[in-house]
Order: sequence, then structure tokens, then C-alpha cells
Amino acid sequence: MIHYTCANLVHMKDGKLLLVKVRENEHYYLPGGKIEAGEDDRTSLERELREELSLDLDKENMQYLYSVTGPAYPDTDKTVELRCYKYDGDIGDIQMNSEITDVKYVNINDKEKIAPAVNMLIEEYL
Repeated sequence: MIHYTCANLVHMKDGKLLLVKVRENEHYYLPGGKIEAGEDDRTSLERELREELSLDLDKENMQYLYSVTGPAYPDTDKTVELRCYKYDGDIGDIQMNSEITDVKYVNINDKEKIAPAVNMLIEEYL
């Protein structure tokens, strides 16, 4: 049973993956978030990236990559489906908003820093 369905950005730079951290959570996860009622994936991702990182990305340039279902984070007793998209073009300057406490490009081999479902994505797709 999937408890959360999310649209997420997969953006690589120099072999590292763009990840965010919220509040005191220990692990990093992909930028993006839960798809709200009435939204399609790209609309949700466009909204979430604007809210979290002040990125104004055109949803028409978001290209579907892969979906993975795994343990939600930090609610690991629940499951999440990550619908992953890449962005064609420069994403521009990242500015963290209130809910984001850190954003950085993380080496995909630093598995202990990365949320479980994102590690599954790395193993299955990247």
C-alpha cells in the first residue's frame, strides 16, 4: 500500500545528486513533494520547487525518468512512491525557503546520508 505519492527532481552535477534536508531529519531526500488533489506530477513538482527552493522551472521541460516505491522518510512504517523527473536546462540559483534546512549535491555513494527510497532509486536507476 502506497501512503504518499510524490513528484521529485533528479538533478545530477559532477556525479553528485541534488538533495535537500528538512528540519532535524538525519537523511537527505530529493527536492519535490506530495502531489495534491487535482495536480498532475509536473504541476506538483513545479509548485514544490518554487516553494522549497525558489526555483521557477517550466514544467514543459520536465522529463519523466523513473518511479520507485520504498519506505517513506522519516515515516519509515509507511511507503512512498517517488515519481522522478529530470529538468532539461539550467535550474538556476537555489535559495532555501523556510522548511528546507540544507540543500547540496551529495555523492550517490554516501548512502548513510540519503533517505531509503532515494537509495533505492540510485541502486535501480542511477
